[in-house]
Amino acid sequence: MKRLLLLLSLFVIGCSDKLEPAPDCGGCGLEVHASNLQMDSDGSYKLEYNENLSQTYTMLDAITECGWSQHLQWDTDYKYEIVDGQWISLVNPGSMTDDNGDAHVMFSAWEDFIGYTVTVYCGYTDECGVHYLDSIKIKVVDEE
Repeated sequence: MKRLLLLLSLFVIGCSDKLEPAPDCGGCGLEVHASNLQMDSDGSYKLEYNENLSQTYTMLDAITECGWSQHLQWDTDYKYEIVDGQWISLVNPGSMTDDNGDAHVMFSAWEDFIGYTVTVYCGYTDECGVHYLDSIKIKVVDEE
């Protein structure tokens, strides 16, 4: 009987799933900013439109403190109709974090957006199912 119990317990232990450490859910966050743009007193950023280009663009940054390979999703509250019926966001839809938990994405505006204040959204869900969302506002101006 002892041998049967021993064999049965060895079988159960040998066939069980490998134990994996629980994910660390305490160190993540999200902060989006535009380090190449000036911030106005109202907290929005100002993008000066370059009339010599068909688009004016800048790099946006996100800090997650969540480490490498976190997929971030991006979107804007305005879209641009690139051709009839084909609308695109003013920001690339996705980016990945580096070893430090930082990510970057391109934002671009066409001449049609001069005078608009565009809200850029960024978000992700960590390994524990916690959703993070942040946004910034960018005013597209032609003051030069």
